[in-house]
This record gives sequence, C-alpha cells and structure tokens, in this order.
Amino acid sequence: MTKAYTPAAFEPGVQAAPPILNFKDPGEDQYARLLRDREARLRILSKRLDLTLQASGVGSWEFHPDTGVMIWDDRMRDIFGVASMSETLGYQDFRDLLHPEDVGVVEDAMASALLETEPLRGDFRIIDGTGNVRYLRAHGIVHTLEDGERILIGANWDITDDVQAKEILRKAEERAVAQNSELIAMRAELEFQAWHDQLTGLANRRYIERNPERLFGPIAKNDTIACLHIDLDRFKAVNDTGGHAVGDQVLQSISRRLQNLCEKGEVIARIGGDEFIVLAKCGGERAAITGLATAIVSACQEPVTVGRRSYRVGASVGVAFQTGGHSVSPVISDADMALYEAKRRGGGKYAVYSPRLRASALSEAAAVDDVLSALDKSEFVPFFQPQVDARTRKAVGAEALARWDHPALGVLAPAHFLTAVQQVGRLGDLDGMILRKSLHAFEAWQRQGVAIPRISVNVSAQRLKDESFIQSLGAINFRKGTLSFELLESISFEDSDLQLARAVEQLRKRGIQIELDDFGTGHASIVSLMDLRPDRLKIDRKLVAPIVTDAAQRRLLASIIDIAKALNIEVVAEGVETVAHADVLEALGCDVLQGYLFSRPVAAGELAMVVARIDEAAMAKG
Repeated sequence: MTKAYTPAAFEPGVQAAPPILNFKDPGEDQYARLLRDREARLRILSKRLDLTLQASGVGSWEFHPDTGVMIWDDRMRDIFGVASMSETLGYQDFRDLLHPEDVGVVEDAMASALLETEPLRGDFRIIDGTGNVRYLRAHGIVHTLEDGERILIGANWDITDDVQAKEILRKAEERAVAQNSELIAMRAELEFQAWHDQLTGLANRRYIERNPERLFGPIAKNDTIACLHIDLDRFKAVNDTGGHAVGDQVLQSISRRLQNLCEKGEVIARIGGDEFIVLAKCGGERAAITGLATAIVSACQEPVTVGRRSYRVGASVGVAFQTGGHSVSPVISDADMALYEAKRRGGGKYAVYSPRLRASALSEAAAVDDVLSALDKSEFVPFFQPQVDARTRKAVGAEALARWDHPALGVLAPAHFLTAVQQVGRLGDLDGMILRKSLHAFEAWQRQGVAIPRISVNVSAQRLKDESFIQSLGAINFRKGTLSFELLESISFEDSDLQLARAVEQLRKRGIQIELDDFGTGHASIVSLMDLRPDRLKIDRKLVAPIVTDAAQRRLLASIIDIAKALNIEVVAEGVETVAHADVLEALGCDVLQGYLFSRPVAAGELAMVVARIDEAAMAKG
C-alpha cells in the first residue's frame, strides 16, 4: 500500500522542522532566533527540492568556467554513471563523457550562454561510465556571484527512453509510409495491368471500351471518333515456324511501329492475339485516318528481324467512323466488319465500313447458321458425274460431288455453302457425310447391277489428318479398288507433312486409291507427283477447254500426260464438253474423260439411267 504523504517528513529519519519563531524563549535574541528559523526553513526547502529532483530523476550541476570545477549532485552522478568518482569533477571529466559527435555542440552552447547571458537549453548525448549511449536534456542559466564570477547553474535529465520511444515510433511511421507507398505502387501496377496488355504495354480491350470521354475528354455531338482495326495477315506462320517467343517479339515490333505512326492523343490497344485497335478523335477530316491506314499497311509489310531471320507478316485494316456517342463499341464493331472485307479482298489493304458491309455480314451470318443447321439435319447429299473410258467411251466410274438439298431452295451447288462450311471448321463433317451416303448409293447400284466399277469422293486435308477418320475407315465395307479419294492439288507434299504422308500410306493399305484433283492450276510439281504417286491425275477443266483451237495448249497437255505415263499414273480430264474435246484427249493418250458431254452431276437414283445411256452410245459408236 502506498504510504500517505506527510509534509513533516519525506523519508525515514527526517524530523519535522522547528517552528519558524519560538516566542517561549524570551532570553534569546530576536534576530538570532529569526536567523535560526530562516536557516531551518532553508534546510526544509532544500530538502524538499532535493526530494523533488530525486523523484523526477533530474540532476543539478554547477559549472565554474574560471576554475573548470563542476559540482554535481548524486543524481547527476547516477545519470553519467560516475558514482565512484570524487565529489569535485573537472571540466575535462565532463567533456570526456560527451559523445564525440556532440562535443562541439555542447561547448558552443555553454560558451554562448556565458557570453550572452542567455539560458542554456538543448539535448545532447553522452557515453556513460558503463559504455552506453544516453540522451540528456539540459536547462541552465548564468549566475553572477558576489565577487563577480559568472557561473552556469543547471539541471539535466535522462530522456533516453523518450528518444528511443520516438525513434521506434519514427521507424514505425517510416515503415507505415513505405508500406503505404508500396500499396500505392502495387495498386498502380494492378490498375496498369488491368488496363494494359502485358506483352506490348499498349492499352487492352477493357481500356478502350470505356466511355470515350475518359479516352479523349469531352465529346461534342459533331465530334467524330475513328477506329482502325488491324489484323496481321501471316502471323500464324511466324508462330508455326519460329515459335511463340519469336511471335511475341514480332508483336512487340509491330506495336512500336504503330506507336511511331500515331499522334499524341490517339489510343492504341492490343485486343488479343495479332489484333490491334487505334482510336482517334478527329474533326471530320477522314482523309488523315485513311492515310494512317495506308501507312499502317505499308509499315507492316516491312520485314521484322528477330535474331538472324526476317519475317514478313503484313496487315489488313478495317476503318470506321462514328459521330458523337457515349460508347466506342459500335464503331469497333463497324471497323471489324470493314476488316473482314479487307481480308476477303486478299489482305494487305484497308477497307472502310459502309452499311452495305453490315448487310452482307448479316447475310453471311445467316448463311452460316443455315449451313450449321443443314449439317445437323444431314441435308447434304452426293450427286454423281460419270467418268468414261477415253477409248471405249463406256462408264468406268463416277465422282461424288456435294450438294445441299435445301428444303426451300432445292438443290444448291457448293458455291452456296462451301465457304460457310470452311468458316465454321466443319469441312471434315461434310466430307464424312458425303462419303457415307456415296458408299450407301454404291452398294445400291451393285445390287441393281449398275456397271459402275468405282466411285471417287473428295476428302479435305483437314479430314485426312483426323486420326478418328482414318480409324473409322476400318468399319466401312467396300472392296479394294472400288473407292478413290480425291485430294486437291493445293495440298502440298513438299513441306514434310509427315502426318499427311502417313495418312496416305494407311489409305493405300486399306485398298483406297488416291487421285490428285485440279492438276495444273496449283503448285504441285513433278517431285510432289513422285512423292505422292497417285493412282490418277485429274487435269483441271481450265487446261482442257482451249485444246480444240489452241495448238500450244494441246502441246502443254500432251507433256503433262507424258509425265503421268512415265510415272505410271492414269490421267483423267475434266470439263469435256464436246466430241472434239473427247477426240483430241483420246489422241493425246488421256485415259478417262469427265464432263457435260456425257452427263451433268445427277442424283444417286438417276445414275443408273445415265450409265445405261452412256454405254448404249458407246456400243453404237463401236
């Protein structure tokens, strides 16, 4: 329990002071008693001051600059850690305890106080008797003694705990500030990543789809926003041949070219893959925007060097304009349609949006939907065009050609659906459907005794590379030599396509013959013929049409036939429309003829009658 405070005594052994005046001692001189009382009172006050300083931890000192003497009380000795030293301390003792870095500061402060009679105030450091650094605060005043000596009287107290606490607080505040700065930087980085493409540093789709006023500032009703949608033409080939790391460097190079071409204030974004968007606010001057589109096409045609290799990608650009508005989505959509038009025209150019393009796009979209529905409903059927022997003019086969048995429009040729099928990546499904229905028709003809030795079916490279398709052929029931797959001449056998080569080899093992279609209009060479070694070579109708009147064309055709014969390849000529065509081809050594001279493509149910008519005509000729 805390001891009660009593004015008479602050600590054990201290007696209460006698009365200031003692009137019970009449024999004592009044002045002597007054002096004694004052001395007693001074002792009490001194004791109280001593106890107060002791309780507060404040130490007092007295410095005589003339003699270098410093008088310290016990608390000063405790603070400085010099309790074992003599009572009288020299100035040098004090100086030796000062922190080396604070000696000059303390001496200057003491000298200034003595010269100017100003109070001494300040904080300083000492290295106490135990070697620890402590922080002290000093308050002192100059006092002039009766003999004229000027001395410093003051007090010191230890503020080490306060300084250390403030230092801890300061460091905590610094850490808080640093952490806050890190959070601000992290937030800024996250915001940047959210609005920008990590590969190129350009804006991303999310950034440009904001309100246009956040992109360009206030948008007036008559202000025009232009959009350029850029798509690289041959970027997939870069990834395929150089790898994705090279592709990334190409994209970074293209992005820098776009930045160099665009002016300040125009927004450039990479919206995914090899597609870029440029948005600009213009005052109705559209020529500058189409000029920028031309410059972009030209810049992208320049090769991009990565390492020791150069890559040419090229670009197509769709351009669209929008007046006013609170969203850029419509103008981006229009530019996308214009880009599709530029691609449709062969790429490497720009196209400007018009309402006609939207109508065409909507029509194509509807056509795609119809084609998808037709595939699901199995509305595609094979029509067959007979093939006849060039010498006997008898039927020796038939080619299956895909047709769309449209429920409202009737039978449609490939021009009405093939592009849409390719766009949705369903060409393999179409090939499979035609193959199944063709084999079903062939079986029916065999039961009816129709003299068709074999059928030819078109198969795309996409379908041929499908492992499941090759495996499914094992479940098809057909005799070897009765089924032939026609491959477009555009399929290249010179680019080390091992997957395609293996597929062709598996077809031969299953007894399926190979025909190379449309020869003469693509890039097949004699080397590719030697590698593929097809069973038959089909000469394109464009080469056949002029042979009746063009001697040079006849010589060209004769050379192709001679090459095929040298490789033991049978030759089929398409587009035979007249007897003169048939006679010239027969004279040149062609093996099989196909064309309107004998029959247009017909439905499976009509082929028996057509074949009978062809055979009757052959017998009559023979």
